[in-house]
Amino acid sequence: MAHFPFQIRQLPSALQDFATEMENIVENVLNPNGCGPSTSDNPSESMVAPPLDVVEDNEGYSLFLDLPGVESEGLKVELLEDKLHLVASRKGNPSNDGTIVHRGERVQGKFARTIRLPKQVDTERIEAELKLGVLHIRLPKVPKSTARQIEIRSGN
Repeated sequence: MAHFPFQIRQLPSALQDFATEMENIVENVLNPNGCGPSTSDNPSESMVAPPLDVVEDNEGYSLFLDLPGVESEGLKVELLEDKLHLVASRKGNPSNDGTIVHRGERVQGKFARTIRLPKQVDTERIEAELKLGVLHIRLPKVPKSTARQIEIRSGN
């Protein structure tokens, strides 16, 4: 489960750094691949967590995940409570009888990543686009509430 690189809690800097480091240690022990439990029929098949960039602007956050060779039909993005779950698959090279793979470094199989969203994300307006092997997920922020004067009526 990936945590955004910004502070959600308001703690003193040194304490926040310690809390973030502890969360990362626990997360790496419980989930070393950065993804959820395997949903594959083949238990020996591992899932790879795609690289993630998070960019923030005044209107929201943009997530960029590298998914080379993945087509939109092989991609699923789901929101469950405060977590965004991404599962994708990429087929390997077509194997013909008599072919020999001399080197196979490109990741094949399943990609998966779970990302916990901060409370300020408007989950009803999340958008995703896959273009040139990069998945861009837009997470708009909830508009900030503004102060307004409340009229007090007389009870006479």
